[in-house]
Amino acid sequence: TRFISFTGSRDVGLRINQRASVLNDGQIWIKRVIAEMGGKDTIVVDKEADLELAAQSIVKSAFGFSGQKCSACSRAVIVEDVYDTVVNRVIELTNTLTVGDPSDFNNYMATVIDQAAFNKVTEYIEIGKGEGRLVAGGTADDSVGYFIQPTVFADVEPSARIMKEEIFGPVVAITKAKDFDQAIDIANDTEYGLTGAVITNNRMNQEKAREDFHVGNLYFNRGCTGAIVGYQPFGGFNMSGTDSKAGGPDYLQLHMQAKTTSEML
Repeated sequence: TRFISFTGSRDVGLRINQRASVLNDGQIWIKRVIAEMGGKDTIVVDKEADLELAAQSIVKSAFGFSGQKCSACSRAVIVEDVYDTVVNRVIELTNTLTVGDPSDFNNYMATVIDQAAFNKVTEYIEIGKGEGRLVAGGTADDSVGYFIQPTVFADVEPSARIMKEEIFGPVVAITKAKDFDQAIDIANDTEYGLTGAVITNNRMNQEKAREDFHVGNLYFNRGCTGAIVGYQPFGGFNMSGTDSKAGGPDYLQLHMQAKTTSEML
């Protein structure tokens, strides 16, 4: 095997990368690895922002596909001037979401994928009850399917586990920042670097985020999930993978070998 293209968890991706580095008998090539791994993705809300857009973006990015996306919003960092307003609206919107049979299109969310995912997410919900203020959801039922209510924790410390670790389910943690600079610092305080979003009408802060928010896919004034294939090449930094940018103009070349030829005429 000369080439591995992997999408999945951080731990499996690291294991593949480790094994790929080992020279085997008869091997005369270096194995090439593309890895698209986990995320702990953040929406930053500035004080100069469309606050309804901010709340809608957090809820849709956190709970679409039951939060089972590497790009899902699992953290929101809100500048203190508008913190209460945005949190209250996030709670209102979350409480309107319906969870049930996915064949009924009136339901916004269905189940998580299996029992293992259900167990992991509900364990994180219990952890979150000790790390923040549960303001929406927090309940689950696996009697007829792996259903977990969309869950919001507010007033979470940036160092909390639910702010640091990938949950991969319908759980979002919200923390407060004193200003935009601190909000970006908190957003970067994770081992992942996949996607992020900034809701702001301040052009200077937008440019600061463009330079200083260390994620592979950064969105302004929209949610942090749903990259458009062909327009937004996808891939992230750090423990989110090799930043190979699937869908980008150079992606095909990563699957090829380059050869330079010269001829004397």
